[in-house]
Amino acid sequence: MKTYLQFIFEVNFPKTGSDVEKERWNKINARYQEMSDEDKGKRIIGSVGRDKEGQRRYGFKLKDSRKNQQQRRGSVMRPITMQDLVDYGNRNLIPDTKKIARTALNIERKRKRDQRADAQQQSQDSGEQYDVDHIMPQMDKKKYTDRFHKIHPGDASDNRRVISQRENLKKGSKDLGDKKMTRARAIYMAFLRGAEEQEKKKKGQIQK
Repeated sequence: MKTYLQFIFEVNFPKTGSDVEKERWNKINARYQEMSDEDKGKRIIGSVGRDKEGQRRYGFKLKDSRKNQQQRRGSVMRPITMQDLVDYGNRNLIPDTKKIARTALNIERKRKRDQRADAQQQSQDSGEQYDVDHIMPQMDKKKYTDRFHKIHPGDASDNRRVISQRENLKKGSKDLGDKKMTRARAIYMAFLRGAEEQEKKKKGQIQK
């Protein structure tokens, strides 16, 4: 079994990066290996931006900071749940809400699997790393209120896209001004796909 640190190293190592990026990573990794076990337990290797030529730079990040960052991200970048879809159907007095919601959730999950598969396929075909990125990223909590984050679309498939890692790192979490998608609309669109699929099934049964 791989240790957590081995997994992190494999994730962060720029397999599809340039020779310069690989050399930089290897230098940071060499410094990491010279650390005490106590210091190793507190740090991981991570990307710290790019130089003027667009080459990635690497450094150390504290594990606790990364963990807190992931927790903050998880509180905002929420996926659409079965309860979200059921609540939407009930509020709008839609018949067969649970059946539609179940279908909608399956479609939502498949769309996200397809997005990951698309990123992997583009990475393989191009030799460049591609990622699934959020169109409307996590916003600065110091600037935006909790109320704003409650209407954030989160990790809905309609708020995701496949872009190159180079473009993703360059963009970072910058506010690009694209705030048209809300969580309510993301749930509505997911529910609508489920309702349309159920309608197709009904028509197919009638024809049979």
